[in-house]
Amino acid sequence: MPAHVYRLTTTRSFATRIADALGEGEIVFAFADAAGAFDHGDGAWGVEAWFPEALDEADLAEALADILEADGVATREAALAVLATATLKPLSAADWAETGVGDLPPIRAGRFRVFGEHNRPETMRREDVLIEASSAFGSGDHASTQLSLLGLDEILKCARPRTVLDLGTGTGILGLALARLAPGAPVLATDIAPHAVATAERNRRLNAVDRRFRALLADGLSDRRIVAAAPFDLVLANILPDPLCRLAGPLVPLIAPGGFLVVAGLRIGEQARLESAYRARGLRLVSRRSIKEWASLTFQKP
Repeated sequence: MPAHVYRLTTTRSFATRIADALGEGEIVFAFADAAGAFDHGDGAWGVEAWFPEALDEADLAEALADILEADGVATREAALAVLATATLKPLSAADWAETGVGDLPPIRAGRFRVFGEHNRPETMRREDVLIEASSAFGSGDHASTQLSLLGLDEILKCARPRTVLDLGTGTGILGLALARLAPGAPVLATDIAPHAVATAERNRRLNAVDRRFRALLADGLSDRRIVAAAPFDLVLANILPDPLCRLAGPLVPLIAPGGFLVVAGLRIGEQARLESAYRARGLRLVSRRSIKEWASLTFQKP
């Protein structure tokens, strides 16, 4: 698990470039386990990055200033002035104590912990999800799933979606995580693979989630059950970048005003075209996150 967390509050241009640099490993000695940029409102953006060991803060600031200057984001002096306000702190003993259950720790993403049968706790918390992966995607160990959970966690800190679409649900992990932490909202979980739908339904029972979580076989967004359940306050789409781009046109009208969209399953270099596709249809970028070469984007509909 990561031992140190780097935090900085700055502008969007600084935050997104710094998060990308740390998440993609552009600085050899500062390859973050996870990195993200987040819209705090009123023009302020935050950066968070997690590192497995301590770093020299002065060296890190110098390296980031080189990148910001080379990209024309700011002069070296201005970049160093901003970077001087960053903090790099070790996680506390209490943080470490929370991470382990049994010999193998659960996968953690924000408040969520994802367990398999091998490390299932005696008592499940609301933030815990038990996943039987089978052959469906979404056991929680892939970066794109973790990024989706982080995006979901961030949204649930400020909103309570009333209707949710988990598009390409796989094992059901994202919709089930929401259903456990914020029960009450109906979750429509769809997939094009019959085995994924069956796995999601088994996981629903394992997690004692009621039938407000519905796993359905559906190919595309024109399915009448999806149309009937719209508009959605939240759409979770951890699929591939090509279908995410193709779906932008039909998907945006299904999102309610003020609703959120979390997309994942893309690599850092594919962020630009996804951002362009959804911003062109009126969505506002709220945050960008990355873990190694993988990325996710969170949008909101005005």
